[in-house]
Amino acid sequence: MQIATTTIVLTVNLTSQLFSNIYMNVFDKYVTDALGIAYYGRYVDDFILIHHDKQYLLSLINTMKTFLQETLHLTLHPKKIYFQHFSKGVKFLGGYIKPYIMFVDKRTKGNFYKLVRLINSEFITKKDDEAYLLNLRSSINSYLGTMIHFSSYKLRTHILSSLNAPFYNYFMTDKNLTKVVLKTY
Repeated sequence: MQIATTTIVLTVNLTSQLFSNIYMNVFDKYVTDALGIAYYGRYVDDFILIHHDKQYLLSLINTMKTFLQETLHLTLHPKKIYFQHFSKGVKFLGGYIKPYIMFVDKRTKGNFYKLVRLINSEFITKKDDEAYLLNLRSSINSYLGTMIHFSSYKLRTHILSSLNAPFYNYFMTDKNLTKVVLKTY
């Protein structure tokens, strides 16, 4: 099996994920019904196709380009199409998807570690600023919300345990490490 992934560069302004789902529904139906792709996934303007025949996937590029241009007035980004054997996995939506397991990708993991280092360096001086604490909660929960969709419990444990002790005077985590909440006094 080969995997093809691509990113669509939209030539119209899609104002929300909901609008994207409505607007791109016709493309989703085209790919699955007309082109016969059983393994297809899309999130806003990123999509993946999985098929056992690489030549068939290659032949679909121009077909999909034409459909997107003529039907939806959209264009595929020419440098963001790649083919890879499914066993090697594919980067998609902040993760790395392989058969039977999904990992958080290096960029997402690195950015979360970067946030933790920033928190550790500035928390003591900003801990009394309520807006700062609320922003921290949102930022951390954004990463955790992404990571819970991947095999990441050990990673979440490691990252959250690297936060300095003063942080935990103000925050606590739920038992599954899926979110942090501000303690109330």
